[in-house]
Amino acid sequence: MQLLNFKKTFKPYNMAMISVFIAIFSINIVSIISMAGKKEIAKELDGVGLNGMSVCAYNNYNENITDINLYEVLYKCDKIDLLTPVIYDTMKVQFSTGEELDSMCWGISPMAKDIVNLDRIYGRMLTQTDIDTNAHVCLIDENVALSAYGRSNIIGKTIYVNFSGGIYPFEVVGVVNKTSSVLNSLSGEIIPNFIYIPYSTMSNLTLKNRIDQILINVNDNNVTEDVIKQYISHQVGYNQKTNLKITNLSQQRDIINNIVNIAFFALFAVSCVAVIVCSISVATSVNTAVTSAKHDIGIKISLGARTKDIMLEFLLYSVIACTIGIILGTICGFFVMIITNIILKTSYTYDYALLISGISATIILTIIFSIYPSYQAANLLPVKALSRE
Repeated sequence: MQLLNFKKTFKPYNMAMISVFIAIFSINIVSIISMAGKKEIAKELDGVGLNGMSVCAYNNYNENITDINLYEVLYKCDKIDLLTPVIYDTMKVQFSTGEELDSMCWGISPMAKDIVNLDRIYGRMLTQTDIDTNAHVCLIDENVALSAYGRSNIIGKTIYVNFSGGIYPFEVVGVVNKTSSVLNSLSGEIIPNFIYIPYSTMSNLTLKNRIDQILINVNDNNVTEDVIKQYISHQVGYNQKTNLKITNLSQQRDIINNIVNIAFFALFAVSCVAVIVCSISVATSVNTAVTSAKHDIGIKISLGARTKDIMLEFLLYSVIACTIGIILGTICGFFVMIITNIILKTSYTYDYALLISGISATIILTIIFSIYPSYQAANLLPVKALSRE
């Protein structure tokens, strides 16, 4: 049986094709955003480790009495894989360019790079020798390098940091990734400029006889805050007036992940609305196509075309329009992903589960919304169809 005039019959499907394109393109974008967001958040959360904790000790006046002795006790604990003392303060930092920045200065140990998500871009990280010799060396955040020199690689440059009224030179030995929100959350301040120096050097220059916090990563999910607290109490013998505050940073993962999932669900819901609107547009397009092809349908039925032949023909046009829209929407989404990766120098990809679910839903709904108008076309009375011409 000869098909209906393709050009005439398919023309009303242009709107359906555009609607499918918009729906699929939006699903592509949401899929990319979803995976990018999850990747960045996971990267940041991984900075505190799966079993990260923060340890502080306070006296009965709620004064921080965390010191190097507590750090050494935790260092000997076989339940702890990684740990670093953390001392922080806001400093004025001067550069040879004449630039002066308010910066958050962090006193850390070499293990910090594996605990707070510090990734080296240029140079080297801090070493144990730097700690032992109270070396005047530093790592700087990429933001600092860009602000002061307009470029990232400033290895070998000297910066000047104001400690307790004195100005001390530090050699830049490494440049690390941009500001860690993990450390920002610990300090309670949001300053985009970070500088990292040996904690021993910072302790000497700031005349601090305490540590602000000790970050640890335990080696077993069963090691809870109470286990660490009991270990410390047994080893140090703090009196009843001493308050040990141990915060399980890993518990924040679930809270943050739940918030993120809700946000991505909201984005996906917007895409679902686009899919539903697209399905309605498909149904409208089929109705329009049936109206414009009634005369041809009447002739075909008069010549003996079966109901299922007419019905399948209109469903075929719907599938063709849907397929073209899906291909074009996916191609455009792919180019957006490539351009984004080039501009941001990242390697984002699709959330394939979300993308496949969205495309599958679009195909299924397109077919479902096309069935009824296709059925109506297949059951037209030849006399009624021909009388419209």
